[in-house]
Amino acid sequence: MKRYAKFLVLLFVITGLLTLADNSWAQRKFSFSIATGGTGGVWYPLGGAIGGIISKNVPNTDATSEATTAAIDNMKLLLAGRAGMAFAYDYHVVWANEGKLTLVAKKQLPFRVVMGFYEQPLHIVTKEGTNIKSIMDLKGKRVSTGAPNSGTEEQADYVLKALGIDWNKDLKREKLSATESVAAMKDGKIDAFFWSGAVPTSLIIDLASTPGLKMVLLPVSGKEADMIFKANPGVFHKTHFYKGCYSSVDKDIDAIAITAVLVAMDNFPEDTMYKIVKEIFANTSDIIPVWKGAKDLTPKSAVSQLTPDALKYIHKGALKFYKEKGVIK
Repeated sequence: MKRYAKFLVLLFVITGLLTLADNSWAQRKFSFSIATGGTGGVWYPLGGAIGGIISKNVPNTDATSEATTAAIDNMKLLLAGRAGMAFAYDYHVVWANEGKLTLVAKKQLPFRVVMGFYEQPLHIVTKEGTNIKSIMDLKGKRVSTGAPNSGTEEQADYVLKALGIDWNKDLKREKLSATESVAAMKDGKIDAFFWSGAVPTSLIIDLASTPGLKMVLLPVSGKEADMIFKANPGVFHKTHFYKGCYSSVDKDIDAIAITAVLVAMDNFPEDTMYKIVKEIFANTSDIIPVWKGAKDLTPKSAVSQLTPDALKYIHKGALKFYKEKGVIK
């Protein structure tokens, strides 16, 4: 009888310890970083604002913004489990699932779209006095094609190859970030640079406002645009830099663009993802100070700007939210 009593006491103690352990585990925070881009672009502060919303409003969840060289690097960080969410482009997700995103891995990868944010035009920036009027005029010039492994570098590669320009042979190539490119142009060290970013981008605003320097955005239209679209199906779409978007832009300029999206792996916890997406849309006022476009961010806009192929790869947690809102059937 005493042995039985001791057994019951021991069982009670073990059960209590297990309960405490379970409760302790339940209270642990789910922490992750959001891979963004360079500190001079839009993604870094945008990631910080989103991380703040998540940490403040999603129970037991903490998210921080991590500066990176942007899109391709971000996808690699996600795949390696070193980030929980990341900014990239909608076609990246499609290509990854189709096994075509060879810059990340030569196999099919289960990346998922969380939400679309905005159209991101490709800035091809020069200044008066360089005699550069078109992309073809970049030959022989000092040109920055973006930071290594960035989305800017990737898109510059697509554009130049489509037009038969070898960036190693035909350009005096530099591999500078947006911040470094702007500084180099101000100092007369480069003639032009590529930058894929939202309009307006603070660094480009700064460059356009530099005394004694008139910034010029090169147009991408006509035959050049057709060649780029044909060589890179599903990547770019037509758009414009609108008059007044930067102080030196005095008329609409034809351009090409992609769609910036927030991405996660398919194994990101579904319930947590649902709560995250719900809180982002409930707190867009917290994002407006770093990205004015947030005033127009809605569940409908987050979905409507995705390509039909990208819509197939929305994360299950996000999909649940969009269906509740009636923007996806």
